[in-house]
Amino acid sequence: MPRLIPVEVIPNSLWSKEDFTLYLPPQLISSWVKLLEKYDLKDKAMTPNYQGFEGGISQEDTDNHLAWRFTGSSARVMLAVLDPLQNLFEIPNEFARFFSGNKVFLADLPCGSGAASLSILSIFCELRKKGIVPRTPIHIVIIGGEISIFAQKYAKEVLDYLINELAEQAITIEVNIIDWNVCDKISNTQLVENLKLTSQNCSKKLLFIANFSGFLEGENKWEEANNQFEQLFQYSENTNIMILWIEPKTNKVINNNGFFPRLVKWFRKTFSQFIGKNKEMEDKQYAQDRVKVQHPLVEKSIFKTNLAVKKFYLPKKE
Repeated sequence: MPRLIPVEVIPNSLWSKEDFTLYLPPQLISSWVKLLEKYDLKDKAMTPNYQGFEGGISQEDTDNHLAWRFTGSSARVMLAVLDPLQNLFEIPNEFARFFSGNKVFLADLPCGSGAASLSILSIFCELRKKGIVPRTPIHIVIIGGEISIFAQKYAKEVLDYLINELAEQAITIEVNIIDWNVCDKISNTQLVENLKLTSQNCSKKLLFIANFSGFLEGENKWEEANNQFEQLFQYSENTNIMILWIEPKTNKVINNNGFFPRLVKWFRKTFSQFIGKNKEMEDKQYAQDRVKVQHPLVEKSIFKTNLAVKKFYLPKKE
């Protein structure tokens, strides 16, 4: 299938065709730096990070993640949206179609400090600014679910910084960041009800799940959480919703007994009544990619980002 945003038209502000390097969108960098400066975290963001750091819900963990992991999380989303090495099949076209216009709904789970939503918005803001995609009016309704009250605050603020630049490109947003614990049935039911109510007048809907395997696997939370994921995925039935799940491409995620193969197996078993003998569902596992990224604050500092991405959907029952 032809790409809706060909690699050759991706602007130099996002992708260097000469040295195959991603550059985070200027709108994202500006918003992130404002947040860092407000909370005196910019110096920390320019220092080496702890290699094994995963994050957490405390103020200290949230600050460390904002300073040291925000750029990596953003770059991973950016790689999924633009796919400059063309390894992700239909994924970039899904994003291009979804964020082309009208009123659309984005569920960002878990939203953390807003890296995924900010990345997507900033990319399409820059593409519109450079004349790569039409400035068709689009209104994006965002629900972010997050357990850390500190990250919730940061997500609200960092997205608010972007509103004026988005408006210049005919993009308007409404954002609601809510408390969500995937291991708690009541919390998850409240989230699903919120998703249903908020998305009902939207023409397109995206459930975007990112960077969750560290929590679910590292802290052995999958058994507590899988019933809630079943409820979340059932929400997508007959609602014209697309589910995209991205993770870092590590051995723990992609090897034969890794998180993604087991997630796909769980999905097929749990929703076998919806999937039936759909051959496309059986054949597609996940796509993966890796690319260099320029650090936005440290000149000539390059880091690598990688991802595995899986699209899920529930066909209507016959």
